[in-house]
Amino acid sequence: MLITEYFQVLESDVQECPYILESTLVKDQRSLYIGFIEGKITFINDSSLYFIEFVNVMTGINIYKYSYHYQDSKENLIFRYDMAPHHSNIKTYPHHKHIQDNLVVESIQPSLSLVLNEIEDMITR
Repeated sequence: MLITEYFQVLESDVQECPYILESTLVKDQRSLYIGFIEGKITFINDSSLYFIEFVNVMTGINIYKYSYHYQDSKENLIFRYDMAPHHSNIKTYPHHKHIQDNLVVESIQPSLSLVLNEIEDMITR
């Protein structure tokens, strides 16, 4: 897979989400296989997702860095997935999820698609 193909997959994930009001994606191709993508997605309830991925797709999808920060219309954190190495007590270290009230919980490394599905579930509840 080429990085441009990976970017297209993420763009398709965004386009297929029926609850998105608007989105901005910025792609930075560093080589045929390595790239950086960041975006802001606004949903129909005025909540927002800010995300970044630094990824190498030469031999599978190897994400070097990610953050998926979801907040409500008043900019209050709903959740954030990231892999910043500052919660070494978490079993899934460095992967973790921040949730409301400053709690940090175990987490697998999510994909943008998984995060969008989680947000869709929250919006439709």
